[in-house]
Amino acid sequence: MTEIALAMAMGFFSVMVLTMISMGVGLGQKRAMDTIILAPPAPQSAAADTVKKDDLLVIYDGGRYLGRTLRPLDTAAIARASRVILALPPDLSMAAAMKARQGIKAKNLVVTTLDRRWRRALEDRQNGRR
Repeated sequence: MTEIALAMAMGFFSVMVLTMISMGVGLGQKRAMDTIILAPPAPQSAAADTVKKDDLLVIYDGGRYLGRTLRPLDTAAIARASRVILALPPDLSMAAAMKARQGIKAKNLVVTTLDRRWRRALEDRQNGRR
């Protein structure tokens, strides 16, 4: 009987701990290392959404940087560009996206995702259809 009571007490204690964690008990203040800023906040204007003539479009396919023509891009050209638009596949993991971002040494960088047409063009190129 004592063993059953002990097992039930352990079970109730486990449920209590899980409930407290899910309710947020014991969360203290966030430390500075808990928050990572991926990019500074962008200005809320229409100018931020438009592509300019001197912008460099860089497409990252998961392993290499490609230009508008889907040919490999010289990293020196990326460093010389005034504004770089880095387009990533939407299903890319956060770690891979951060690695792709670190590979570009540009002061003015805009990160976006590839739309359906660009993804289809990449797939066609990989399958040799284009």
